[in-house]
Amino acid sequence: MIVAIIPAKEESNRLPNKNLLTINGKSLVEHAIEFAKKSHKIDHIYVSTDSEKIAAHVNEIDVDVIMRSKDLSGETPLIQVYRHALSKIDNDNITHIVGIQPDNPDRNLNPDMAIDYAIDKNIDSLFTVNRNGRRNGSLAIIKREVLEASDPNYCASLMDDCINIHNQFDFLMATRNLSRYADTLFMGNRIISKNDPVFIVAEAACNHMCRVDSAKRMIELASEAGVDAIKFQTYQAENLVSTSAKAFWGNETISQLEYYKKLDRFGKEEYEEIFIYAKEKGIIAFSSPFDAKNAEMLNEIGMPIFKIASCDIDNVRHLQHIASFGKPIILSTGASTMDEIDKAIEVIFKQDNYQLILLACTLSYPTKNEDANLLKIQTLQERYPGMIIGLSDHTEPDPHMVIPSVAVALGAKIIEKHFTLDRSMTGSGHFFAVEPEDLCKLVRNIRLTETLFGDGSLGVADSEKEAWASARRSITAEIPIPKGRVITEEMLSMKRPALGLSPAIIDELIGKRAIRDITAGQPIVKDMVDWDS
Repeated sequence: MIVAIIPAKEESNRLPNKNLLTINGKSLVEHAIEFAKKSHKIDHIYVSTDSEKIAAHVNEIDVDVIMRSKDLSGETPLIQVYRHALSKIDNDNITHIVGIQPDNPDRNLNPDMAIDYAIDKNIDSLFTVNRNGRRNGSLAIIKREVLEASDPNYCASLMDDCINIHNQFDFLMATRNLSRYADTLFMGNRIISKNDPVFIVAEAACNHMCRVDSAKRMIELASEAGVDAIKFQTYQAENLVSTSAKAFWGNETISQLEYYKKLDRFGKEEYEEIFIYAKEKGIIAFSSPFDAKNAEMLNEIGMPIFKIASCDIDNVRHLQHIASFGKPIILSTGASTMDEIDKAIEVIFKQDNYQLILLACTLSYPTKNEDANLLKIQTLQERYPGMIIGLSDHTEPDPHMVIPSVAVALGAKIIEKHFTLDRSMTGSGHFFAVEPEDLCKLVRNIRLTETLFGDGSLGVADSEKEAWASARRSITAEIPIPKGRVITEEMLSMKRPALGLSPAIIDELIGKRAIRDITAGQPIVKDMVDWDS
């Protein structure tokens, strides 16, 4: 008999009432119970708790409760909680205890597979670890006799890379992982996931110079290049910068206020017109709003995606406001610490918006190649597994447009690149942007890169079979080998093509007798040899 014990204490210092917090309408305790119920091997489920409130909650869902004293709570080792539960159950037929902690609700492990593995391998104590080898509470399987009498002699682990909830951030990440946006985001009529094509954004910013005809021309050329979306920037200069703010890009000498006042003339009417035009051209148009008023305006006209610039990653009210629209958000992370990124994610997720993409970025205009630090992409992937990660690329266009493709090879699923009609223009970010020809090259290179990935499987691919048969060698008779002769290594050579036995089994062949005459140069096949000789 196998029983599941779900330890659910009342106390949780970092996240009060943790075990009763809900994800998708179910408490963390309920998620653990549901996981146990998936098993065909577990015969009975118990919840061990020191809380009358948790006990009442569990009784409502018709699961047995084992009450324990406060002495078995706090930092008490779980092994003691399991021993106490076993003593209260008092059933001599129990062979294994399966421990399932509530604070790993996004667990991925198959419980029956784990139970079979523990029993087949005669493991005393099996526990789960995350991708870094750190133990978590997703699952523990312990033999009864080990639990009652001694420390385990044979321990083993299985990986279940789920969130171990300790604090509010962990809880929000687990909630995201259990949301409908865990693996897939919908950007207008496009899908972004780890299995779908890279989402390519032409960052037009204000390179249209506040001319609708230029914006439309940029949309036309971006569409012809094959991008998925074109992005603009929306602000009022007075709401963005103070009079003392100096420009920090290129060779610009005027103040930020003067600079932005030349570029903030598009309003609702202009954006509606160019957004409709983009839709007609088959691409998505969206923008980065830099103030609440413009964010409201863009939301009112139905903009499907919001971009938040790196410079606003700590602007809590701005993050909250945009997240409250319930639409996908692309957040750049240039010049940001891990703590700042964590905080921004937490702010957005607290608005019940889990449609978030992070972009690696270097906040430098232009970015020198040696400062691009594309490995940030993998750092973000490691820190936020499951989330879509991309690149906002500020490097100057290289002759072959390879840098975005390198980012894709490192795992970026969205590429944002500044775009202009003419790099020689002044008054906006033209000088480090790509022109239409380079944008076409960028898209072609990314799509080519995607075709090279494959599925990572090893073995002989269909495309390799012909070369495999012709280039691999087989064991070949170097001299005539009469019937009945014992085969020695001197009689053999390894020659193409692979029509006979593999050279890998030459040691098995040597010493065996030929059961028919083998001519010189003939590949040796299995039925030429007495394998029992």
